[in-house]
Amino acid sequence: MDKRFKPQSPIEQMKNRQRVLDTIRQNPDWPFYRVVNYLRTELHLTLSEMSKITKVASATLQKMEQPNSNPTLDSMLKVLNTFGLNLYIH
Repeated sequence: MDKRFKPQSPIEQMKNRQRVLDTIRQNPDWPFYRVVNYLRTELHLTLSEMSKITKVASATLQKMEQPNSNPTLDSMLKVLNTFGLNLYIH
């Protein structure tokens, strides 16, 4: 967890994760870069921590958080599937 934030109890972590996932699900119109950035910042993860969790390189995650990013489908699915999210195209 990012050291700039006060550590949370396991229950607080679980509630925060659920809140974050609910917010993402309620905003299906969000662009992918916003989802990635929201996940990482709201869960108080560093790029390195997110990289370990998702098995996506830190540099790739950093690029994914930019509006002009063009991530591969494989990288996108790794991030989303890690958090139990799906990719929908409409």
